[in-house]
Amino acid sequence: MAAQHDRLVTVTTAADELEGKLIVSLLKEYGIKATSTGGLTAQFRAEAPGVVEVLVTQDQLAAANTIIAQQNG
Repeated sequence: MAAQHDRLVTVTTAADELEGKLIVSLLKEYGIKATSTGGLTAQFRAEAPGVVEVLVTQDQLAAANTIIAQQNG
């Protein structure tokens, strides 16, 4: 079983790969390791559009949520 500092969880979703990369960059500025996934499917124009997920480790989830909320608020 993965420890909390190893387990990746979704902190937020983005409409496209660019938005996802901007969020990852923002989190990294605050020392939070983040990555995004799903960028390749988000560009398809299908009936069910893809979603880009921004992932952080479980132990950094609360801090990442706070940073994202401050930027949106």
